[in-house]
Amino acid sequence: MSSIDALYIFDRFAPTPTVILQHEWRSRTPASATTLLSYYNEQPDPRPSLIYVPSTSPPTLLFNITHSNLLFLSPTISEVEPLLILEFLHRVVDVLEDYLGAPLMTSKIESNYDIVAQLLNEMADDGFPFTTEPNALRDVVLPHSLIGKLFGSVTGLPSSSMPLVPSPSQSLSTIPWRRSNVKHTNNELYVDLIEQVTATIAPSGRPLAARANGTIAFTSKLSGIPDLLLTLQAPNSHKQRLGATPNSVLEYPVFHPCVRLTRWRERPGELSFVPPDGKFVLASYEVDLLSSTSGKTPGVLQLPVTVEMRTGIGPDQSEFEARVLISTSSLPNTNNGGNSGSNTFGSRGSTRSPAFGGSSNSPLVEEVSITIPLPPAVKNLTATRCSRGEFHHQDREIVWRIPTTGGVSSSGATATFRTGVQIRSMDDDEEEDDDELEDENVKNSAAERAKEAQRQRRVAISMPRCALVSFSVRGWLASGVKVDSVRIVGGKGLGENVKPYKGVKYITRSGGIEVRC
Repeated sequence: MSSIDALYIFDRFAPTPTVILQHEWRSRTPASATTLLSYYNEQPDPRPSLIYVPSTSPPTLLFNITHSNLLFLSPTISEVEPLLILEFLHRVVDVLEDYLGAPLMTSKIESNYDIVAQLLNEMADDGFPFTTEPNALRDVVLPHSLIGKLFGSVTGLPSSSMPLVPSPSQSLSTIPWRRSNVKHTNNELYVDLIEQVTATIAPSGRPLAARANGTIAFTSKLSGIPDLLLTLQAPNSHKQRLGATPNSVLEYPVFHPCVRLTRWRERPGELSFVPPDGKFVLASYEVDLLSSTSGKTPGVLQLPVTVEMRTGIGPDQSEFEARVLISTSSLPNTNNGGNSGSNTFGSRGSTRSPAFGGSSNSPLVEEVSITIPLPPAVKNLTATRCSRGEFHHQDREIVWRIPTTGGVSSSGATATFRTGVQIRSMDDDEEEDDDELEDENVKNSAAERAKEAQRQRRVAISMPRCALVSFSVRGWLASGVKVDSVRIVGGKGLGENVKPYKGVKYITRSGGIEVRC
């Protein structure tokens, strides 16, 4: 069976490599922590997440992840499922941040060794992953409170000796992912749908590939044990449920353990679950934006930011131009999608004035930037000008940031960036050859044409090949998925007259949109 032998945490930026935490679940590993660190440092960048160390006896599998300034190393001498160990390490990071606060730093771990040791013992039993849900861990490992720390500083006793709450053994929850005796003064439900768009667009403007990776982030602050039902709606349909044939949109859905899979299979688009308390990821999915099942015209991609690249322009064809159009007129309003359930949600994040002078409910475009990679033949830029925003030229790329506020018309805004390129000089031998050729054939038109053709080839290879588009949009999803309703359909501990506040938020971010020249 898959088991973990130990966990070592290092401070990557410390003057000397020292282990700040060492926790062993099973027998001592074949190599010490410093030896394993040396094996890790021997690997060239980028280092793989799994390193095979054959020089130890027996051979060791070394799993590793980095988070902030911390390095997590986990060795094992048995055959294991790699994804299991890596997922466990990420769970350790999430749990430590939940207990100690984000960002996770060396000082926080060193000042809370007792809490960290208890958490690691509960998360793995004899090296086998056991309890990894933060809600369940809070029932058995009590976090330090401010009163407890003051008590310890005054009396000199450990803060855990102060009985602030009932014994964990008396209040264990029957639901693994939800702690017991949850009570909130203000009951609230928040749903955040976040999509990351990746696309490749041909020079003609035709999309070659486009996908959206979505995440449904849920925040539950409800007393007792509520039973919730979240209904999703397919794009361009008020009756069709998401995932139902023939308009199936979701691909490769992944759900939190709290989701009842039987309900999803029977009624696609409905998520029935008892939520954990606090923030968690309810589900993730993928959508093919060019597929006919996405509810849109096949092969048509609607984006709030479009780029048109022109290369080889100017008197000597050594200039290029990027023209950007920012418009939300073609985007459907997800916040006001027209479904009956959307009116039951509160407005989240819509108090700011949106770009292009629209209303507070219209999509808001933010953080627009264009990155233009430059070929190695480019030495410098000449006669650079942009009609809007600011640009930076560094490390063979141009980063152009365009502001989206300032009273621009709601129909859209355009911005233009144009510059010329200065080509690196040729090798000395090639220059001498060119001089000799020019001296001997100064009146030879064929030689002149050859020299001009060579110059044009050098200019052509110095033109950019693509532009990378980055943006963020509030109030719109590229896939068109919407939250139709969130209802409390059962449970206990929540009064009948209690009506929790509900909020929904839609965000689309670019995850790599390449416009080819």
